Amino acid sequence: MDRERLLLDYFVEIAIVEHLVRNHMESLPMKGLSAAEFGLINYFVRNQRDRERLVTLAWCFQVSTETMAGTAAELEARGFVRLEGDGEDRTAFLTEAGHAAQIEAIAAVAPDIAPLMEEFRDEELEKAVAVLKETRRIFDNLPERLGG
Repeated sequence: MDRERLLLDYFVEIAIVEHLVRNHMESLPMKGLSAAEFGLINYFVRNQRDRERLVTLAWCFQVSTETMAGTAAELEARGFVRLEGDGEDRTAFLTEAGHAAQIEAIAAVAPDIAPLMEEFRDEELEKAVAVLKETRRIFDNLPERLGG
């Protein structure tokens, strides 16, 4: 297979998997969290952060600052994040309740996800995750993402 076709196939498969997973996850009981809300809470836990500026979060999620502020406000109303500051310095802080909500959401969907992935050995998944993380790192560092 030529390299162009291989690259196209790689990114098409990522897009299809993302679409299928998102649709499936939205059908699961995520403790009342939307995909965007779970994504925001999970960002804090995955990156071992307890605070982040909304403009940074918007950049990470490729949404407008206004969209991120709306998602954060929904989570704040439920006690999962706390918002402080104004304008460019507005910051979201993950609360203990938010951390617990992330754990509960994962526990709620795990029984539905684990059987779907049983045919993959851990070693295969570890390799796939490494390639996907490196792909994300490359795209996170594109000039347009870095303001260049």
